[in-house]
Amino acid sequence: MRKLTLPMVGIDNETDPPWEHLGTLFHIFPHIVAAVAILSAAILPFMEGRTLEVSVVLAILSLQVSMRGVADFHFRRRKPSDTAQQWLKLFTLVSLMSGFAWGASLAILYSGGSPDTKVVILAIGCGILQSSAARAYMAPRSTLLVILVMIASINLVAVREGNWIMVPICLAYVGFLASYMIRLIAMDERRLAAEKKTRTLVAALADSNEKLTDANEQLRRHAVTDALTGLSNRRGFDEQLSRRLGRYRNQGEALALLLIDIDHFKLFNDTQGHQAGDAALQVVAEVLAARMRDVDGTAARYGGEEFAVVLQGDHALQAGVFAEDLRRRVGSLFLSTSDGGSTNLTVSIGVAIAGPDDDERNLIALADRRLYEAKAQGRDRVCDADHAERLVGSA
Repeated sequence: MRKLTLPMVGIDNETDPPWEHLGTLFHIFPHIVAAVAILSAAILPFMEGRTLEVSVVLAILSLQVSMRGVADFHFRRRKPSDTAQQWLKLFTLVSLMSGFAWGASLAILYSGGSPDTKVVILAIGCGILQSSAARAYMAPRSTLLVILVMIASINLVAVREGNWIMVPICLAYVGFLASYMIRLIAMDERRLAAEKKTRTLVAALADSNEKLTDANEQLRRHAVTDALTGLSNRRGFDEQLSRRLGRYRNQGEALALLLIDIDHFKLFNDTQGHQAGDAALQVVAEVLAARMRDVDGTAARYGGEEFAVVLQGDHALQAGVFAEDLRRRVGSLFLSTSDGGSTNLTVSIGVAIAGPDDDERNLIALADRRLYEAKAQGRDRVCDADHAERLVGSA
């Protein structure tokens, strides 16, 4: 019986109030149908000459339908700040008033009617009660109250007319409706529990997918990042170069490639030790990363002591000047040596600007050829052309 006293299944769920159930309960259509059914049953009393009773019933039902129409209208235009609890209270009130209106109308038509009229009235009343019980899972308490009010109204008239047999019959019918309502409520509770479980599983799945996406992104970043310098590794460089060549071909954005090699790095590494060599690579990487912050491009460790810079857009058109700025920045840095002194690093840079027919292989080969040309000319310089007179910088 506890289920029958529930105000509404799921009303305590503040995160997901049962607005859909309330919308169904406030809808005026079932009340129009009920009014039409009762007025149809009033045809026999009207034909029997009971026009006053029929007029009273018509007035009661008109008021009841109007009241439900107003309630439905205001519910559809409720404020976002309204709570389901306050609308449930209003629904309970208008439901009771509807129960009294239906019970009074049926009792008026039943009282003093012919046997045929009473059978029709009882049939219409049972239909309305059955329809109400079918929606009991949405608002059990108010539905039960409506049923009791209607049953009581009919029984009062029947007992007054000496028809005591109606009392046990109606009690049995109420028992049947109650068991029917309990089953419906239990089914709705299971449905809500299943929906809650589904939402929990979906939320957990979404969270797992988000974590998996983050993990995959982290793995992807690790896969294209050089662990020592924090720059892109060769794989990341290849991906960037391919993507940016696509932009050059499709959108006409200028593209340049710089290949950078630390001069005499093997000798530095052998004399100062591998840790000093790693520190030198990190220092050069920091210079590149700092210079690339406001540039449309990417810097990568190409391999060993070689780095690569891809430039796109306006900076690519001034790639030689950009390379010379990098050379000077690296040359201005000093590293501590094992003997307590300091030394500076120099780099040689080969510059290649992409042409219409260049692919990744051709562009790398051109930049590599110019890098070795810079080294052949004495290192610590930039070569952005295949002729000696285009050398930039000094030995």
